[in-house]
Amino acid sequence: MLKLNPLNFISTQYIPAFKKQQESAVNQLQTNPLERSPETDTFVSKTKDVNSTKITSKDFASKKQLIEDYNTVLKENMFGDEINYLLKPKMNAAGEITFTKKQARIITMAAKKISFYKTVAKKMEQDGNEAIEPALKQLKKVFGGEKEFGKYLKAREKDGQPVSKDSVSIYNKLIKEYKNEYIDGDVLNSFAKVFDKKNYKQLDKEEKALIKIFIENGELKLDTRGYNALEESLKTSAKDYKKAVSWIKDLIGIRLVLPDNADMKKAEEYLTKAILQNTIKVTRVSNYHSNHIYPYISKDTAKLWQQSLPGMQVLNNSAVRKKNGYTTTQLNIEFEFKDKNGKTKNALGELQIRSEKLNYLGQIEHLIYDILAKKDIGKGIPELQDYFDSTGIVDAVNEVFSDPIKENAYLEYEKTTYAQIRNSETKNKHIYIEDKDYPLLADFGLGQYEVLSFESLDLIDKKANLIKKKYGPKH
Repeated sequence: MLKLNPLNFISTQYIPAFKKQQESAVNQLQTNPLERSPETDTFVSKTKDVNSTKITSKDFASKKQLIEDYNTVLKENMFGDEINYLLKPKMNAAGEITFTKKQARIITMAAKKISFYKTVAKKMEQDGNEAIEPALKQLKKVFGGEKEFGKYLKAREKDGQPVSKDSVSIYNKLIKEYKNEYIDGDVLNSFAKVFDKKNYKQLDKEEKALIKIFIENGELKLDTRGYNALEESLKTSAKDYKKAVSWIKDLIGIRLVLPDNADMKKAEEYLTKAILQNTIKVTRVSNYHSNHIYPYISKDTAKLWQQSLPGMQVLNNSAVRKKNGYTTTQLNIEFEFKDKNGKTKNALGELQIRSEKLNYLGQIEHLIYDILAKKDIGKGIPELQDYFDSTGIVDAVNEVFSDPIKENAYLEYEKTTYAQIRNSETKNKHIYIEDKDYPLLADFGLGQYEVLSFESLDLIDKKANLIKKKYGPKH
């Protein structure tokens, strides 16, 4: 019998139909390479608690390391629930934790891959910090220097100094991309067969939830092809290093934040000249905006760039359509620089273009997404956390974004605000947008959540910055 308590939202009528499909498909799958064979090869640890290993015998040194590696793999969330269920050790009659040799192999390889990504992340942060000044100098020249738009360029900063993307953020992105490219693809595709679908990513939420149930209960196995794909993904080489580097497209982060009265067409002309003359190497252009909101770079200009630089990507599809109306133009650029030893290297950077007003709105609304991502919004400062608690913003965010109707209403509120501002910045007014005062949350049936209005977020942001300045770490 299946234990369905964790997923009560799944229709009980849906499960038997899936069960029938699943039983048929499982019969066609090969034996799970991670399962124990009748003669069970195991690594044994004489402890009942995986998280508090107490091994004193020298004979168990490798087993202790294996358990440490297993806990590392779980902590770093490298695979996701599906593979974690397959790696879960068993307890024998003597109270000993046991792993199969194939489980041990995957765990050991995964721990090494984690170490590899952490090393890559530190190396990339170092390269990024060496590349910031040359990159900023190059872009300032593109935008006419300090006397022209170059003065509006600003690199990512920490404590007032330009910095690369930090190694922790780089590492987290590497793990995310690893799962997206390997685990969510070839590996988990072996489970999608039970629904007669080709790819795991094509499954809906209910189907994925059901697959987790059957994996956890040992009724759905990873086939040999899936296991081989998993093992292959954990190998490392020079090729893997290059791929990891290619995943971090914003190692260097620079923004062109234009005054509200600035001529955007002029910025467009600066970029066009630089791209056509090959002064900068742009690899991708993303015009983030929503329907009825003009992007910062026109589609015609982006098309001209693409024609002059074969291979450049221009994203104008649903990938850059933001439900909340978020508007910016993002250029991915490959910068060339010399490291401290004089060796020529390349670093990937990101240039974002937006106005002061939209830039500020994007900054203050980010608090909402930090809350949804369960980040430490208090930054380890008790006074700051107390302040956020007193505003009730965390409860408001969770209430609104746990209700699809309220969430859609809030996204519409954001989109309308962005549209009003962007429309005021362009000479060609959008016919679908009326010139009027900025919208109120009450207009969208969310009057009781005034703490989430842009006006309130503005006040909260200002107060939070004062608290961080007063109580935060002193440098």
